[in-house]
Amino acid sequence: MVFMKRNDLITYLDRYLEINRFNSIDASLNGLQVGAENRDIKTIVFAVDACLETIEKAIESKADMLIVHHGLYWGAPIAIKDNFYKKIKLLIDNKVDLYAAHLPLDAHLEIGNNVMMAKKLNLVDIEASFSYKGENVGVIGILKNEKSIEQIACDLNFSNPILLDFCDTPIKKIAIVSGEGAHDIHQAKELGCQLLITGESRHSEYHFCKEERISMLCGGHYESETFGVKALAIKMSKRYKVLVKFIDVPTGL
Repeated sequence: MVFMKRNDLITYLDRYLEINRFNSIDASLNGLQVGAENRDIKTIVFAVDACLETIEKAIESKADMLIVHHGLYWGAPIAIKDNFYKKIKLLIDNKVDLYAAHLPLDAHLEIGNNVMMAKKLNLVDIEASFSYKGENVGVIGILKNEKSIEQIACDLNFSNPILLDFCDTPIKKIAIVSGEGAHDIHQAKELGCQLLITGESRHSEYHFCKEERISMLCGGHYESETFGVKALAIKMSKRYKVLVKFIDVPTGL
């Protein structure tokens, strides 16, 4: 293992996460969002959101790079002022590069949010599914042994999940779409799933679940999207001689 030059690290991440695959469909500006000169990267901090608290904690951790799921840019120009200015200035003044991977980190079939939840549940026959503008971003898989929705929520360590427990058959086939995936309950039903695991709940889907006898487990947008950044941190620590740290800034949502 060796220290990585920043530019070499970005090249690896862009290729490994298939950043270019999502350029035309993702509102996020995936890839390097803030960065200056090429240099050695020794400490990488991982987090879900590039919020002010995360940036301040990354600086406290003496990070050279901050890798997040939710970056600073979302498809529209934004004035560099007020708290946005403060975030940019803190990153630049403290020489912390910012890298974001949104849909690439949801969809990745080795360390993505959805596949990591599937692995944690020991699902088998895991397949990419749930097309978003032509790219699959979720997965489906099969439980080896039937479990209750409460057991599944516990296995995923969700702290305050919302359980729409309407399925009247044992849970075997599971769909997983992290974040705002509640709208995918219709496709989950078509695929023969008994359960959709996602982040946020959605009022408009409650009666569909109840009437169609399919369950939905909403673990929270934030909590459902910690899996990928944590898995990427482990991947990077094994591949390169770098220090890694996950910063937890939960929202409860």
